[in-house]
Amino acid sequence: MRIGLIGTTINPLARAGPAPELATLFPDAELIAFPSRVPAFPYTPLEQAMQALGHAEAALSAAEQGCTAVVIDSVGDYGLAAMRAMLAIPAIGSGEAGLAEAARDGRRFGIVTVWPESMNFILAERLQACGVHDGCVGIVNVGEEADTQSLAGPEGYLAQVREGRAAVVARVLAAVADLAAQGAEAVILGCTCMSGMADTIANAAAVPIINPLAAGVRAAHAAPRLSAAPTLREGRAELLRAMVDAVAGEPAEDCPVCIASAV
Repeated sequence: MRIGLIGTTINPLARAGPAPELATLFPDAELIAFPSRVPAFPYTPLEQAMQALGHAEAALSAAEQGCTAVVIDSVGDYGLAAMRAMLAIPAIGSGEAGLAEAARDGRRFGIVTVWPESMNFILAERLQACGVHDGCVGIVNVGEEADTQSLAGPEGYLAQVREGRAAVVARVLAAVADLAAQGAEAVILGCTCMSGMADTIANAAAVPIINPLAAGVRAAHAAPRLSAAPTLREGRAELLRAMVDAVAGEPAEDCPVCIASAV
């Protein structure tokens, strides 16, 4: 199965090679990165609307290059509705799929994220849109605003997250324990950049840990072929690509946690 991973300015495959945690889980899947060419990080609903177009255009490229499904490599699921309105292949949101797993059979769940609290509006939107808000006992942010002031470099916060450094893992595990004490029967990781540490967290936690990126790929595997493909109006694909072309050369904005620049 050939799956396109649709990302913002970051993507596990683009920044860290073969994403071994996914390769182990899905040995029969070919995972290919298709980053968005819109260089605006979705800090607010305005930038989210911009990224929806960037993600849709990246998904269009994935379909044109023979992918049998696309998975959005972000819990924010940017552009998911647009993808489903134009693609002849299944489009899966990691946020949607991860929340569905977390809330399965009506269980209560929590969210732990390396993002600071200022980014929780993205998670709040997904909880409401996916209809699982009432099942969430809370969101714990192990990242603080101060962490985002020192992102780059071998000792920067980004490196600590990517490598699953002991200090970050300890903070995540403490957050998981806090959520479990509040009644969470499962915990979903609130950012796909935490995928690399998901197994470590799962092995040490007392409740099930949901890796949303892995949940998205699982959902893509299980998704049936579309019985009726949507029909794009003439020229729409070209217009979408022209709109993205117009901004693709602008300087990229860095995610407050998952900055795309090399460390």
